[in-house]
Amino acid sequence: MARFKKKVSKAIAAVVTAGALIGGLATAAQAAGNGHILAHVMPTDHIFNSVSEQFISKLDELSGGTVKIEYHPGGDLGDWATITEQVMQGALPMTMAWSNSELDPRLDIANLGYVAEDWPGAIKVYGPGSKMDKLFGEIYDGLNVELLGTLPTDFTGYVVRKGVEVPTKIPEDSKGFKIRVPNYPMAIDRYSALGFSVVPMAFSEVHTALQTGAIDGRAFSPPYEVLLFKDVLRAFVYTRESFEPTFWIASKSWLASLSDQERAWVREAADYATGWAWNNAEEFSQGWLDKIREAGIEVLEQDPAQAAAYKATVEKVEWPIMENLLGKKVMDDLRQTAGL
Repeated sequence: MARFKKKVSKAIAAVVTAGALIGGLATAAQAAGNGHILAHVMPTDHIFNSVSEQFISKLDELSGGTVKIEYHPGGDLGDWATITEQVMQGALPMTMAWSNSELDPRLDIANLGYVAEDWPGAIKVYGPGSKMDKLFGEIYDGLNVELLGTLPTDFTGYVVRKGVEVPTKIPEDSKGFKIRVPNYPMAIDRYSALGFSVVPMAFSEVHTALQTGAIDGRAFSPPYEVLLFKDVLRAFVYTRESFEPTFWIASKSWLASLSDQERAWVREAADYATGWAWNNAEEFSQGWLDKIREAGIEVLEQDPAQAAAYKATVEKVEWPIMENLLGKKVMDDLRQTAGL
């Protein structure tokens, strides 16, 4: 536990240092002439954009146009990790981003396999007011931000480049298959246990690596990211092994700068938009699967026996790791909520 606290302290200290280096940005962001900034890195066909539009419209309605949002999609204010750090140190008001276990190792629970296996299960486990939603809120509270909402994106699988066989029977077919994973321990442990040749790699390097054959595929891919590599892909194996929740966070210092009424409007609009996201995410998912097939990429699913063996391997590797971080009580509660 001491090592865990030391790691978190170092992460927060790094963010505070970054904040000192860009201190002038904080004042500019809080006093932006066009409103309070909401920034994220995804394009306008992503669910982040639709959620943002719902939030902005609802906030405008509630406030009578007195609380304005300056909206920055598409990463024009930096990559998602940089924007997250700026929100943590108060330089930017809000963002939507992914879990980052470098900030707190407990956030790896967002990547835990087979906690939910269908959309009703995902809503039960991660939706508004769920135990996981509350846990994420507690974690982010220690990072100087408030969780405005846990947002759904989709279930994940792995993509396979052109020119190689698609591994479907695991671990027999996965031997020698070079698969990119994010550089965190649980991802490496999962795909090593599944028999793949694991290649930790930054996301920005994936396309070139697929083109050159340095990797044969990429793990932890939700449907909306498959088409980013459509020119080099043969198949998408939709294992649904993880559900990808994402996090809408707001700077505590920014919220404190608002009046009580303005904070109430922001939270009500965020709750409205978060609920809208959960009501519409499955439709977004199906739309992306249709686009993948239209692009000539095969969408494959495991048969029941393959899926059961794959799931058993993932759970055997990952649950003990998270129980060590979060404790048996939290994991037992999660098993009960998920029906495991």
